[in-house]
Formats: sequence, structure tokens, C-alpha cells
Amino acid sequence: MLVHKYLPNYSVEDYNRWEGDWELIQGIPYSLLPSPVRKHQELSREILCQISNSINGQKNDFRSCYVVYTLDWIVNNNTVVRPDISVNCDNTGDFITKAPALIVEILAPSTEVKDKYLKFELYEEQGVKNYIIADPNLKTYQVYELINGHYQEKKDLSSFEIHDKCSIQINLDEALAELD
Repeated sequence: MLVHKYLPNYSVEDYNRWEGDWELIQGIPYSLLPSPVRKHQELSREILCQISNSINGQKNDFRSCYVVYTLDWIVNNNTVVRPDISVNCDNTGDFITKAPALIVEILAPSTEVKDKYLKFELYEEQGVKNYIIADPNLKTYQVYELINGHYQEKKDLSSFEIHDKCSIQINLDEALAELD
């Protein structure tokens, strides 16, 4: 078993100098794939559009929230992740700096373990209220809600509370059915 103290440990400052696409989780770099495959992009587009339409249909006080595709979240000095989709409130600037209200990760064979375990624990620890893991190949998904500091699988899979008075509607079954 490797001792963590022997592993390299990088910071956001190092991350900002790297070429290519990376994530940095607890000081350990993870290379990102060149670009997602077609099914991944189609599912991402469908979910992104549903979320965007839901946000645009809300009252004006909800307009401070926005949905983005693959925007870096600078969690702390040694962690930067790039969620596939996130809904962000009270974040200003070019990067996400506070825990998003909702994150969607679209699985790929090369990212499955990272998304299901490493990012799951990171998002839970950082207080991301809702986490969706979708698999475009199996056409399945898991939805988690943060309750008392721990993720619990959600029963109601269509509505996601963002604020006390605002929620987003997503039909994941419909989004997955659109894939060929």
C-alpha cells in the first residue's frame, strides 16, 4: 500500500500552468479525455436544455442561478474539478467558487470510478445539494440528495430543490430515451 506522503501534491497555482485538460483532486492530477463521445454530448445537451428551460421559467429571484457545461470549480488550493453540468447560485466570476446546488456527471468508461466514488465523496463533503450520475451507455442514472451531510438516493427523480422556494424540473427518463 502506497503511503500518501510519497505521492506528488500539486496546487491550483501549478494547475493554472499546465497544458491540456486536467482536474486536480486533493493535490493529485487527473487527465481529462480529449472530448466526450456523441452519446455523452447528446445526453449532456438534453439535460442542460431541460435545466435551462426550467430556470428561465422561474420567478425573477431565481435568475441569480445559472446552468453551465464543463466550468471549472475551484474547491480549494489543491482541488479543481470540472463537472459536466452544474447549477450555480451566488457565484460570480469566471469560475465556480462555491458549492453548486446541482451537479450532473455523465459517465464514460474511463471516468466511472472517479465519478461514482471520488467525486461522490468530494461533492458530499463540499455540500453539493443534489448529485446526478447518468450512464448514457446503459441508459441509467442515480440521483442523490444531501441530507444531514450525507447523500441519500432520491425517490422523487424529477424535481430538485435549489432554494427554499425554487426547484428545477428534469425528466431524466426522457433525456435517456432520446439517445439511439
